[in-house]
Amino acid sequence: MHTDGNAIAGLLEEIFAREVTSTERVCQSCRARNRIGDHQLYRGAGLVLRCPSCGDVAACIATLPDSYAVSLRGMWLMDRQT
Repeated sequence: MHTDGNAIAGLLEEIFAREVTSTERVCQSCRARNRIGDHQLYRGAGLVLRCPSCGDVAACIATLPDSYAVSLRGMWLMDRQT
């Protein structure tokens, strides 16, 4: 069972200090370009975002008592903030 990346919009904004669900990501495996909000979210011991095109891992996020452990894969295309 999964939801989409929009389900963790608040957590992503807390980590990146900006809204990122509309940010596009280029998958390192299939080269598809999709918005983060369109990725598939799986919950377990942590959170895993997967490419909606091929299912490869895009991000792993674990919440620790006083921090986050974050692993990103592929190219995340974020606009500069002004």
